Amino acid sequence: MLRSIRWPLTVLGVLTLVWALVLLAAPKQLDWTPTYRNDHKNPLDTYALYRLLPTLTGAPVQATRLSPYEVLQDSAAAPATYFFLQSSFRPGPADGRALHRYLQRGGTVWLAADDIGLDSLWRLPLLDDDFALNGLRDTVRCYLTARALRGRVAGVPQRVAGSSFQRDSLGRLVFGGRDSVQRRAAAAVLAADQRQRPVLVRLPVGRGWLYVCTTPALLSNYGLLHGRNVRFAEGALSYLPRGRVLWDEFYKQGRGGDDSLLRVVLRSPALAWAWYGLLIGGILFALLGARRRQRPVPTLRPLPNTSLQFARTVAGLYRQGRNHQPLAALRIRLFFDYLRTRFQEPVPAGIDMDYPRRLSLRTGVPEAEVTALLARLHGYLDAEQVSETELHRLHQLLTDFRQRAEG
Repeated sequence: MLRSIRWPLTVLGVLTLVWALVLLAAPKQLDWTPTYRNDHKNPLDTYALYRLLPTLTGAPVQATRLSPYEVLQDSAAAPATYFFLQSSFRPGPADGRALHRYLQRGGTVWLAADDIGLDSLWRLPLLDDDFALNGLRDTVRCYLTARALRGRVAGVPQRVAGSSFQRDSLGRLVFGGRDSVQRRAAAAVLAADQRQRPVLVRLPVGRGWLYVCTTPALLSNYGLLHGRNVRFAEGALSYLPRGRVLWDEFYKQGRGGDDSLLRVVLRSPALAWAWYGLLIGGILFALLGARRRQRPVPTLRPLPNTSLQFARTVAGLYRQGRNHQPLAALRIRLFFDYLRTRFQEPVPAGIDMDYPRRLSLRTGVPEAEVTALLARLHGYLDAEQVSETELHRLHQLLTDFRQRAEG
């Protein structure tokens, strides 16, 4: 038995080993998800740029995971370059107003995103969303428009090229709003693609400058390390002023620190102690106070049925008195109730000579017999004493009448 399956098991083990070696030697699949995080090394992340940015700009870089509204609360802080690089940039109303005030005071904002939310505070040029459908080749090449930087070209795959700014027939940027002519004259195109469509522009906002790039892949790990693309990044970032750089990770990684639902409670010592006390009290109650504290429930026997004993007791009372008139009266009243419920003929309270005739018609018993029966019943009711024999005779009369009436 073992010899017959030895060779199949050996072949199966060798094939499994070869399959494992092939998987180990196979090249790792690249993740082209555009997260643009500064701590990831995928092609569309910014691990390389975050570490090369101090060298390219000659200024320190400080990453922040707070919202712009929180970072820019201190209006007396020295202006710095607020650096945003992500797939989509759609700030909330509070963050948008904080960034706009920051630009008005003389700050600098670098914004690189495929999808930019147009807001009345920004009044950006209109974006063209069909950039990937414009008939370009697999690689989109972008160049800097300044004469001194004309030879600095960078290429990225078309599927990650992003969008571009719209332009009119004369090649000028298309703005919206009433002051579009003044903003068009003040704006400057710093980089364009091979079809001369703007991808990097500079806009004056108050005393500050807003740099907007619609192709963030140019500054990703792939955009920097592929070919000679790093020279394009050097030229593009050379427009930034010297000074501190605030690198935003709030819109990519979320708020820093503890992400638990109890972070607000745990930050306050009083609330933290109250929370811990509640947990300890609940555990102690579950261990010590939740046990059942009651006596055993005794078994109660069901009460006996004493109806037969009661009937015997009542019958004995009747026999002791030797007077069966009350029992005969009760039997007659039950008979009259039977006539009322069965034939809808209640016994009249007064003299009614027509009652025997109606009862005869309803029961089918001759009128004379009905009259005689009623007379005997009234005689039993008026009697002072009824013997046992008469009681049996009364029972027989009533039983015969019911049988004839029901028949």
